[in-house]
Amino acid sequence: MSTAQRTPAYEKLMVIGGLAAVIALGVAPHVSGAAPLERVQTTLEAVTAVLTEPALQGPDREKERQQRIRAIIFNAFDFREMAKEALGLQWTKLTPPQQDEFVDLFGTLFERSYNRLIVRFLGERRTIYGTESLQNQRAVVQTTLISKNEAKLPVDYQLMSNGQRWAIYDVVIDGVSLAANYRAQFAKILRTSSYEALVQRIKDKIEEERF
Repeated sequence: MSTAQRTPAYEKLMVIGGLAAVIALGVAPHVSGAAPLERVQTTLEAVTAVLTEPALQGPDREKERQQRIRAIIFNAFDFREMAKEALGLQWTKLTPPQQDEFVDLFGTLFERSYNRLIVRFLGERRTIYGTESLQNQRAVVQTTLISKNEAKLPVDYQLMSNGQRWAIYDVVIDGVSLAANYRAQFAKILRTSSYEALVQRIKDKIEEERF
């Protein structure tokens, strides 16, 4: 199906289909003092700028584009907290080096899923910023991705503050939480297998989603 023939329903199914794949596990901007909405907007605009920068176009610049986007994402997300919550009690059983390794693996896995599901569309879709809801040290920023065919995809960013900066800890795409899906998958694997098996599954998945 050509780009011109894509319907709003087709555009949405592309992302929902990508979410199913997530469930089946088988230099960054300095915005440390930013409010939640500003944090999300600055992050998405920085990624979009990389995607649309004329000097970074073409297959020969793809590696540089991805490196820049990776730096932006790792600056915006709190992957240590996300990894800790994803593992649950298993986290406390890990040595500090194992924890560091898992944070890096989880961050890479999440980054690649987020790239596939959201980032690749940012250069060709409009982002509408909605409300910012605050409760204690947590916040939710609502956004909507709108395609050329006017298909709308709600994407909510959940953030938490450590008292100094806001960081993203989950992305909810059309009501589906990426972090919750990973937690469920990790728990299922750990119930029937070992932590080492989980790590290998994550490494295999990362290889599958290599750019």
